[in-house]
Amino acid sequence: MRAYDLPPQAPIFPPEAADYERRTLALSLEAEQERDVVRDIAYGADYYQRIDIWRPRQLPVDRLPVLMFAHGGAWTNGYKEWMGLLAPAVTRFPAIYISVSHRLAPQYKFPAPFEDCLAALTWTHGHIADYGGDPRRIFVGGHSSGGHLYALCALRPDALLAAGMPAQVIRACFPVSARFNLVFDNPQPGSLEHRHQSMLFDPGQDAMPASPYHHVAGSDVPFLVTWGSRDLPSIIDNGKRMVSAMERHDCFVRRLVLENYDHFDAALKIREPESPWMAAVRKWMVDGVAPPKDQDFKSAGGTHRG
Repeated sequence: MRAYDLPPQAPIFPPEAADYERRTLALSLEAEQERDVVRDIAYGADYYQRIDIWRPRQLPVDRLPVLMFAHGGAWTNGYKEWMGLLAPAVTRFPAIYISVSHRLAPQYKFPAPFEDCLAALTWTHGHIADYGGDPRRIFVGGHSSGGHLYALCALRPDALLAAGMPAQVIRACFPVSARFNLVFDNPQPGSLEHRHQSMLFDPGQDAMPASPYHHVAGSDVPFLVTWGSRDLPSIIDNGKRMVSAMERHDCFVRRLVLENYDHFDAALKIREPESPWMAAVRKWMVDGVAPPKDQDFKSAGGTHRG
């Protein structure tokens, strides 16, 4: 099997993510053997301003719902090729699946990655009908930092309107193991929070516009907020706080805790067609049926590296 020809990036953080990177790329290459993919569609001039569109080999007559999904990598690393592993299950719904890449920090500070995810969404809204997708049924999500970026898109109708899209362009948002609050109070040097602050923001830059947690009020975009029970403590805390904030503001939100999954399991294992996440997303996108409420909606899986 061939390998992807990808440009080098800075050493991945944390170091144990290197194994995750190898696994995602291998699984995505396997996915290309069984699904139709149009790779490297540009939505901007930079190398990383590209998307891959995955489709069922036989398109039905009716236009299909669309899932756009951005990779993780702490905003400093990652390729759209990481997330091709979700394509076989999503296209089997059937649906159109789009893997999104964006410019990376620290070369490109916020709001550049956010603006790229908006630009990819703008391109998709304007062109996906040409690929068999329904621009009225676009769903978004992402793993880790990618989940953060598309959660912010879903909660910033002002940015959607400024980009020339309808404020209701996103039907629902499915962030997985994402961080929702980037407002840190003097984080300790060497901490994960300090790294995020120094990599993604200029010194003294206001992080509130980048924090989905601070844009919940008034949102009418439904959310499925997912994390692993063995995820990073800060991710678990962010997920719980985000769900609570959305409930306080009477937003539509569902919570899925993936039992015995860590931060990387949460991306690798959801690719399985019968995983709790994939099953919930399929019913939501295809049947219009949201998962049950809160604590009742928890997976019962075991540790598994897929």
